[in-house]
Amino acid sequence: MCGLQAAAVSAAEQTPQADVALTPHAFSWGGYIQALGAVFLLLAFLWFMLWLLRRYGKFNFLPRPGSLPRDALVMEAQMPLGPRKGLTVVRFMGKRLLLGVTEQNITLLASEDTVPHENESKSFRQALEDAAGADSSGDHPAAS
Repeated sequence: MCGLQAAAVSAAEQTPQADVALTPHAFSWGGYIQALGAVFLLLAFLWFMLWLLRRYGKFNFLPRPGSLPRDALVMEAQMPLGPRKGLTVVRFMGKRLLLGVTEQNITLLASEDTVPHENESKSFRQALEDAAGADSSGDHPAAS
């Protein structure tokens, strides 16, 4: 019996020491750094997935930084003058531009401000006549 009593006494003495060793610390720098690392990895993964979606996704529903709206540049009319040559009327940022387009370059021939609610049905011929009228009135430096 003495052996059993001695074992019970030694077990009772060791129990408080075991409880002290198993209590977690209130704050651990290692756990804090590990949690911050996990948050940063999660944010980096989400940013990368968003970048992939915007770059290669079928649906471009997210605007790209620095991009213009879809209706900022509108081709209103085009008149071919030969192989790879022509005149083009485009509307860009509140201006109507008459462009001469060749294989080597693009030249601005005339421009006019547009009213936001202007009738959009102005024909190509009218745009050319308006541009020719502006050039003949002395707006062009070679006309004087």
